[in-house]
Amino acid sequence: MTSFQELITQGTASAWFFIPTAILLGILHGLEPGHSKTMMAAFIIAIRGTIAQAVLLGLSAAISHSFVIWLLAATALHFGSQWDVETTEPYFQLVSGIIIIGLAAWMFWRTRRDQLEAAHHDHHHHHGEGGSRPHGGQVVSTHLGEIELCIHEDGVPPRFRVYAPLTQAIAPTVEVSRPDDSRESYHFTRSGEYWEATAELPEPHAFTARLHLEPSGEAYSFAFEEPEHLDVSDGGFQDAHEREHAADIARRFRNRHVTTGQIVLFGLTGGLLPCPAAITVLLVCLQLKQFILGFTLVACFSFGLALTMVSVGAAAAWGVQHATKRFSWFSSAAARAPYFSSAILLVLGLFIAWMGAKHIF
Repeated sequence: MTSFQELITQGTASAWFFIPTAILLGILHGLEPGHSKTMMAAFIIAIRGTIAQAVLLGLSAAISHSFVIWLLAATALHFGSQWDVETTEPYFQLVSGIIIIGLAAWMFWRTRRDQLEAAHHDHHHHHGEGGSRPHGGQVVSTHLGEIELCIHEDGVPPRFRVYAPLTQAIAPTVEVSRPDDSRESYHFTRSGEYWEATAELPEPHAFTARLHLEPSGEAYSFAFEEPEHLDVSDGGFQDAHEREHAADIARRFRNRHVTTGQIVLFGLTGGLLPCPAAITVLLVCLQLKQFILGFTLVACFSFGLALTMVSVGAAAAWGVQHATKRFSWFSSAAARAPYFSSAILLVLGLFIAWMGAKHIF
C-alpha cells in the first residue's frame, strides 16, 4: 500500500484527494473517548446556551486545534525532525486542566450568584417592596420616578406596556428601530395602572426602542434582544401558583447570560490538546516543501473536529430547550443542572491536569 509520504513525493495531485479523508478523520477524532465532547456539552448545559453559542464553541475549539498543531510542527522543524512532539502533550494537558478547573469554579460561582439574586428579586416581588423589573421589562429612573417599558404577551398578542407612577400625567410614545433600518411608531392608551400600546408588536423582538414622554419631552432608549422562546405552560389549566412558578422559570432562563469572550475562551481551551497523527501529517508535508497541502489537510482535519463539537453542543442546546417545553419536571431539574455540569468539568479538569502532571513529574 502506498504511504502518504510516497504519494506526496510522487506528486501532489493525488494527495489532494486526502482532503475528504482528513475531514472524516477529524469527525472520527472528535468521537474518540477522552476528547472535549463531554466538556462542550456540560458547558452548553451549564450556561443554557443557544445553538449559535454551540457553533461558536465548536469553531473556537477547531481554530485552537489547528493553531496548536501548526505551532508545534513549526517548532519541531526548527529544533529538528527527531523532536518527539508527544513529549509536549503533558504540558498542554496540565495547562488545559488548570484552565478548565478555573472555568468550573467560575460557572459554579456565577450559578450560585444568579440564583441568590433571583431569590432576592422574588422576595421583593412577592412582598410588594419594589425591586427591578417587576413586570419583566426594562426600568429607567426619571424625575417622575421609575418608569418601566415591557413587552406583554401573557396569553395575548404582544404589545408594549409602560408602567409609571399613577400620579403623573404622561403621554408615552415608542419608536422602534429594527436591524434592517425599518421603523415603527406606537401610541398608548391608559388602562388601569399602566399604558398599553394601541397596536400589536410583530416578531422578532430584537430592536432598539426609544420611549418619548410628553409633555416633558424626555426620551429614553432601550435595547431589546430576542430570547430563545420558552413556553413553560403545558397548555392546560394553571392556577395562580403555577403561573407564578412558570414566570419565575422564564425569568431565570432569560437572565442566564454568558459573554462571547467566555465562550471563545472555553472553546480555545477545548482545542488545546493536539492530535499526534495530524502533527505527523503536517510535518511530512512541511519536510517535503508541500506547505499549502500540509496546512490545508490540518485545517480540514480541524473542520471535521469542529463538525463533531458543533453537533454535540447543538444537540445539548436543542435538548435543553425542547425538554423544558415537553417535561414539567425538567425546569426544576435544569435549575440544578449547572451545579452538576460544574462538577463534571471540575472532575475532568482535575483528571486532565493529573494526567499531564503525572508524565511531567
